[in-house]
Amino acid sequence: MQMSMQHDLPAEVQAIYTRAMQTLQDAGVPYLVAGALAVYHYTGLWRNTKDLDLFLRPEDRDPALVALANAGFRVEILASHWLAKAVDDDVVVDLISGFGNWLQPVDDSWFEASEPLRIFGLDTSVLAITDLIWAKSYVAGRERFDGADIAHLIRRAHDRINWQHLLDRYADHWELLSVYIHYYRFVYPEARSLVPTWVVEYLIARLQDDLRTPARPEVPFRGPLLDRFSYLVDIDHWGESDPREDVARRRDLPPEEVIEQRAADQALVDQDRVHGKRFRDT
Repeated sequence: MQMSMQHDLPAEVQAIYTRAMQTLQDAGVPYLVAGALAVYHYTGLWRNTKDLDLFLRPEDRDPALVALANAGFRVEILASHWLAKAVDDDVVVDLISGFGNWLQPVDDSWFEASEPLRIFGLDTSVLAITDLIWAKSYVAGRERFDGADIAHLIRRAHDRINWQHLLDRYADHWELLSVYIHYYRFVYPEARSLVPTWVVEYLIARLQDDLRTPARPEVPFRGPLLDRFSYLVDIDHWGESDPREDVARRRDLPPEEVIEQRAADQALVDQDRVHGKRFRDT
């Protein structure tokens, strides 16, 4: 699919995006286009984007940074478990190898499910809509909520969603998928049928089973998987454990990084630089 964005992006921004992708291709570093460009690809809805999101495997991050640095970009690792960036003339390319909630790294399955894409004259690949929905569903904070993107993706490209794969992706987090399915049904009551009946029935059956024979949850609290800031109070004052620490341990990543991130986030809340909740003992 050829995107006609000549009038949506300044020419200099488009040129930098193109140079970044071409640099990675020339270096043999695989990547997937994500973010606003992926949403545009599937829905036709364009919004001005402040950066280019590229997904890549963790092992490809450093080769990507070397290639981009050699091409004149300023490069920086922002979070070792998921995010680096390359900057040229204040234009940002985000290199995403996982997720801020530590849940999952980008792996081969993301590339196997991807779709071909032609953008800015380059032949490349875009994140599969199924994986795009999954990734966006964990962006559910006060600072940013991607629910509208998910609703638009279902409404405009429901026939391209691998629903069984989506259910498999969520696994024990099936309730989160259920939230977004009901959110979609509320937004588009006349287009409810675009979500297959069997998907809704499966989620209802899971809920009924859970009500009849409630299982002890493996994780007692999941708030920070959705929002870094709003649930700090639960951990710091109400005794909840941070589920990201357990996720980090399972992935053989140092949980100290989670603790450091949490402290940095609390500092942002205390400085009123982001929306968050402060606990006042009454």
